[in-house]
Amino acid sequence: MKLRDWILIGLALLAMAVDLPARASAVGASGGVLASGVHSDRLAWQHFAGIVAPAGRGRVEFETWATDENIYTETPAWPGEDAPRRLRSSVLQRVLAPHGSADIPSGDCGAVADAVSGNFPPQAPQPGQAPCFAEEVRRNLATYRYIVQNQLNTQAGLATAYQKAQGGWRVSLPEDAVQVKADWVPVETLVAWLGRNGVRINAAQVRAQFHTTLAQGTSFALVAMHISSKDAPNWVWASFEHRLNPGRCDTMGCNDSYGAARRRIAPLAGAQNGQYADCAKTAALKKLFEVKRVAPAWNNYCLKASEIAFVARDGAPLMHGNSFTERVAAGIPIKRSSCISCHASAGFGRDGRAYIKQLTSHPMGTVKLPADIVANDFIWGILTINAVPVEQAKIPHNLDRTRITARR
Repeated sequence: MKLRDWILIGLALLAMAVDLPARASAVGASGGVLASGVHSDRLAWQHFAGIVAPAGRGRVEFETWATDENIYTETPAWPGEDAPRRLRSSVLQRVLAPHGSADIPSGDCGAVADAVSGNFPPQAPQPGQAPCFAEEVRRNLATYRYIVQNQLNTQAGLATAYQKAQGGWRVSLPEDAVQVKADWVPVETLVAWLGRNGVRINAAQVRAQFHTTLAQGTSFALVAMHISSKDAPNWVWASFEHRLNPGRCDTMGCNDSYGAARRRIAPLAGAQNGQYADCAKTAALKKLFEVKRVAPAWNNYCLKASEIAFVARDGAPLMHGNSFTERVAAGIPIKRSSCISCHASAGFGRDGRAYIKQLTSHPMGTVKLPADIVANDFIWGILTINAVPVEQAKIPHNLDRTRITARR
C-alpha cells in the first residue's frame, strides 16, 4: 500500500474519532411536528387537559381508567365507579431486582432507587413512615380493549400472539390509545423532600398546590407523570413534572413550545436540585384549561418535553427523562434516559415471557429487537405479568414461582 493510501486512511480515522463524541453525546428531546401538522407539545397538552379534567367523585379522567393490575390478569375487568384506589410500588423494580434481593419493594409504597441524586429523604419524616413513592399505570378504554381482545394480557396469550406474528400479524394499537404513568409521594415525605432542597411548604399547602389522592389510608401527592399517545406510529411521549420538583430542568433543560410562556429553560450551571422558574402558562393553554374545567392545582404542572424520534438530526441519541421518575425513583440518570427507546425495547418471546435484556441496559437512540422477539408496540405493561406480587414480595419461597419467569 502506498504512503498516500495510508495517509488517507489515517485522515478518515481521525475524522471518525472527532465526530464520535458529538454523536455519542445525547441531546435533550424537544418534540416536533407530526404528520398531522400539529406539534407534539401542543398535542401533549391537549391530552393532559383531557385526562386531568374532572370526572366526578373527586377523581379526574385518567383515574377512571384501567390500571395494569386490572388488565394483566387472567380475569381482566374495566374498573367500576366504586373501585377502591390502590397505588403500587414500582413494577420495574420488582421485576429487575436480583433474585432474593432485599431491595425488592416490600409494600405498596417502595423505596426510591437513587435518593442521593435528588436529595430525597433517606429517613422517615415521622415515626412509622418510611420515605417512599408509589406508582400507577393507567390505560384508556381503547388501549384496554385492544390488549384484552387480542389476549395480550397473559403469558399464554402472548405465546399465542408470538405464533400469529410468524404469519405477519403484529401488535399495533389503535390511534386513539392513550396511557399514563403517574408517580406519587406521601404528603409528609414530600414536605420533607422539598424542605431538604430549600422549599418551605406545609401539608396544607401541598394539598392546595399538588393534585392529591387518598390510597391505602395515606395521602399522596402527584409529583410526575408520563403520557404516551398513539398519534404517531412510534407514539408521542410527553413528560410532566410539578414546578417545585428539585432539579426539574437539570441536565436536559425543559422545552415547551405550546403551553409555557418561556419556551426553553436551560439547566442551571454547576448546580443540582435547584428551583427553576415557574412555567407560566400561555393564553392558549389557559383557554384550554378553562374549557376542560381543569382544577387550579394543575397550573403547577409543567411539560418537561415531548419526544417523537429516537435521534436528533445529527444522529445524536435523544434524552428524555423525568427528574423524579427516571432519576430518583428508577435510578436512571437523565443522560441515560429516553422514553421512546426504553419502550421500543418492549417485546416477548416464543413462550410469552417479557424480553428484558435491552431494558436493563437503558437503551438510547434507535432500538432494534432480536429476530426471535416480537415487538409489543412500545408497551411495558407485560412486566406486570412477571412482577413479584406486592403481597408476596416479603415471602422468599414465593419468589421462585413468581419471578423466575422474567429471568430465564
